[in-house]
Amino acid sequence: MPTETDKLTESVDLNTTDRAKAMQEAPPMRQSIWSTKQRLVRLLWGTIGKVIWLLAPSCRSSVLRWFGASVGKRCSFSGTVEITIPWNLTAGDDCHIGDHVILYSLGQITLGNSVRIDTRAHLCAGTHDMRDTTFPLLRPPIVVGNGTYIGVDAYVAPDVTIGSNCTIWPRASVYRNVEDNAELSGNPARPVE
Repeated sequence: MPTETDKLTESVDLNTTDRAKAMQEAPPMRQSIWSTKQRLVRLLWGTIGKVIWLLAPSCRSSVLRWFGASVGKRCSFSGTVEITIPWNLTAGDDCHIGDHVILYSLGQITLGNSVRIDTRAHLCAGTHDMRDTTFPLLRPPIVVGNGTYIGVDAYVAPDVTIGSNCTIWPRASVYRNVEDNAELSGNPARPVE
């Protein structure tokens, strides 16, 4: 007689088989969600914008503003920062974004005042619905509160709000909302005791 585990395994196998069959019958049709104007601006950002970004470090905040970002006063961005869609970025005053940071801003990324994001951190405001065989793009926002520090190689998932004055330790992965004044480490990130 099959156990509950056997039934669950069979159910998972059936769902996997159903998905595979659905994809064979109707392969995912990938259509761009971007308008022609948005594609053109993304092309300009990826070419002309990047050249100015590299050649004129003191103009980086201005370059972001030209491409639709809202950037406060006295912000600094490393030359190796990757910003996918500048018009989806809002940064308060005195933000510092370090080397090789990825701001995957398919959705809105909002940074409060005095936010520090350290080397190789990744804020990911974009994903796909893996339950749908067409894998539609989802663009949930990320919000980071005032005075928060995100450490080296940390990851912040889509649809996460991090409160003010938080510390996200190096290599931590944040998948849920975080209260003010929290200190988190680990994967998944948990409060530091």
